[in-house]
Amino acid sequence: MAKFLEGQLLRIFVNECDTWHGGPLYGAIVEMLKREGVAGASVFRGVEGFGVNREIHTARVWSFSAKLPVLIEVVDEPGKIEALVSELEGMISEGAITLEKVQYCRFQRARSTA
Repeated sequence: MAKFLEGQLLRIFVNECDTWHGGPLYGAIVEMLKREGVAGASVFRGVEGFGVNREIHTARVWSFSAKLPVLIEVVDEPGKIEALVSELEGMISEGAITLEKVQYCRFQRARSTA
C-alpha cells in the first residue's frame, strides 16, 4: 500500500514570453526549483488564457501574438514550498501563484546498473 504524505501543491502561472536575465522565465524558475532541492517540477503550456490585462492569448492559427500561458506545478512538503514564495515574488512581474494542501506519494525505482 502506498504511503501518502501531507504536502503542498504550488502552481505558478506566467506567460511564455516572460523573461528572466535574457532567457525564458519558466526555465529560470525550474532551475531555481532544482537548485532549492524540490522533489520535482513540471511545466505545461496552455492553449488559451488571459491574465490581469484581460487580453486573451491563444494558439489559434489566425492569432498574431501567441504569448501563451505557462503553468509550473511543484509538489513537496509545506515548509519547502512556502520557503520558495519570496524568491518567486522577486522573479515574477506579472502572473500568479496558488497553494493547495495535497496528499502525495513519491515513487522512485532503483536504477539498473547494466
